[in-house]
Amino acid sequence: MVDQACKEILSFSWGDEAIDAALKYYALNTLPSVLPIFPTLSYVSCRLVGGKPEKTQPVAKVLMIIAASADIHDDVIDRSTHKFENKTLYGKFGDDLALLAGDALLTRGLTLLSNCKGLSVAQRKAVAGLVEKATLKMIKAEALETRLRKQHDLAAHEFFEDIKLKSSVAELQCRIGGMVGNADGEDLDDVAEFGRVIGVLATVKEEFVDLQNPAELRHRLKYELPPYPVVYALQDERLKTQILPVIGEKNPTNKQLQSLVDAVLNSDATQKLRVEMSKLGLKELGRNPLLQDREVAEEAVVLLEALAMEM
Repeated sequence: MVDQACKEILSFSWGDEAIDAALKYYALNTLPSVLPIFPTLSYVSCRLVGGKPEKTQPVAKVLMIIAASADIHDDVIDRSTHKFENKTLYGKFGDDLALLAGDALLTRGLTLLSNCKGLSVAQRKAVAGLVEKATLKMIKAEALETRLRKQHDLAAHEFFEDIKLKSSVAELQCRIGGMVGNADGEDLDDVAEFGRVIGVLATVKEEFVDLQNPAELRHRLKYELPPYPVVYALQDERLKTQILPVIGEKNPTNKQLQSLVDAVLNSDATQKLRVEMSKLGLKELGRNPLLQDREVAEEAVVLLEALAMEM
């Protein structure tokens, strides 16, 4: 699916040499390294509701292109110059061209969505509505992050609201997979809830990954919000004297960063967070009727269990 999205970007003439060069760079250097988690969710969700999962491929490709536009814009907002050991489009071409390239991808993606093969006219309209809602939630998440960056006393529950907003992308993919599988009513709601839980768990897991990557952690502390486990650990007053001085440093050393990581990972607060995420995943496993048939739901169950247990 990633390959198909790359081919689509490379095969289209964007009408400007600079945009062509920027998006060619993105399709060859950044997008191929993206894990296909979202197309996988559409595939798995369609199978969960008894549909033919291969039918999700055309819409999954289009959604990858729309998501790529958001990814490029997000790099500009966060000033992310490198990703997957390569320069981002923003890092190589600057913010002006990155914004324009992201806009071009979004326009192309929405055009492809309106003519997406494999979807009925009614499904295309419904999917377009879902994409709009998910996009607005992502915009709200970015706006919330901007406000939270300015707060000196960041609360964990405020950060978690941001995480829940970001989970809307996974929820969108699962709901669309269910729609392609002709699910409706409770089945569609259940498959969407599965996506929401997956989205929350995957986002929190990424926050733990960023915490343990020195380059990413340094960038997060300078330009973005600290990783969620850091903010969660600050609920413990005893840890503030260990964590806050490092967060306040303009250029923390690797030793200072490691002391922060050790303090967070060894804290009771972090253990509590891991338990809470595990309970969230296990609760969904027990609650969701679509996950009870182990033969049909095997892929979904394995994914959910992995995310819930490996924080």
